[in-house]
Amino acid sequence: MAKRTLSLLLSLAILPALCCAPAGAISAKAYALVEAETGRLILGANVSERLPMASTTKIMTGLLACESGRLDEEFVVPEEPLRVEGSSMGLVPGERITLRDLVYGLMLESGNDAANTIAYLLEGSIEAFAEKMNEKARELGLENTHFDNPSGLDGPTHYTTALDLARLGAHAMKNADFADIVSTWEKRVPYNGIENGRRLVNHNALLRQYEGAIGIKTGFTKKSGRCLVSCARRGGVTLVAATLRGPDDWNDHAALLNYGFSVLKRVKLLRAKPDIRVPVIGGVKDSIRCSFDAENLEASLREQEISRVRQHIQLRPFYYASVTEGQQLGEIVFTLDGVVLASRPIFAAESVEKTRPSRLKGLLRAIFP
Repeated sequence: MAKRTLSLLLSLAILPALCCAPAGAISAKAYALVEAETGRLILGANVSERLPMASTTKIMTGLLACESGRLDEEFVVPEEPLRVEGSSMGLVPGERITLRDLVYGLMLESGNDAANTIAYLLEGSIEAFAEKMNEKARELGLENTHFDNPSGLDGPTHYTTALDLARLGAHAMKNADFADIVSTWEKRVPYNGIENGRRLVNHNALLRQYEGAIGIKTGFTKKSGRCLVSCARRGGVTLVAATLRGPDDWNDHAALLNYGFSVLKRVKLLRAKPDIRVPVIGGVKDSIRCSFDAENLEASLREQEISRVRQHIQLRPFYYASVTEGQQLGEIVFTLDGVVLASRPIFAAESVEKTRPSRLKGLLRAIFP
């Protein structure tokens, strides 16, 4: 353990030296750096190669637990899921614990016992939970990802890619409970009825060593090698990096994140708010003013991407009265090369009542002679 700790400290000590490292300096067999809001690939290599991912698997396990709506429900820990090798948070059969505290044990201490217990409690078996994991992967469009188990132990069809893993991490970080848990360095939870009896410490050393780091998960097996997914935020830009088979992963991630922050900046998508009006048929007015929330309409972009951003106002050619103030009429969407950067609903800024029948006939004859 002392040797491993010394190796880790030596590795972290040279992080500053790699602040401007080129992509060729990355040790990982496969890596991907994505912009977190959109999942756009910023930098990568072998991004679609299927590889084992070890305990970074637990990102999906933790996400499903956080999405279950049962985080603060208390459960009795069954014995069967605790019969698992590898890292552990030290669960005891029969103890009572909340799902939230299980997720802390899952994501900080990388507890395989926590992973299996979550699977049993939420779906009744490892196999049933793995199917839920695969359903979620399909829902997110992770076409090169398959889970055999919730912990990350090696399996015949247990694999992902650097790009899928980075995009999974980016999606998971949008869940407030998940993001709060993985950003925590140390947590005290009950131990078999003893309040604060169990101390959990996050294995993700970047949380203390890299400015702006806010998550998310480490992983290692003999077959997979070192795996890591990290997330960091600076100047409004949020990045997620994933490395697979990365022997020097701490430095890899520092170099990838530094590169991302050097090329991306936060940009306002609107120089001036457009005046939007749409025709109204059968109303006391011929058109109606529209509005949308322009606050924080921003994106993280490279300098050369700014001119390629496109604005799309999606409204019908006309609307029939009556129209009520606050009624949603359409959407304004900002895209970069077909990728949606941001969108806002467009609402009616005023009400328009129906007109009298005689006026309606005149309007219809004018529009459709």
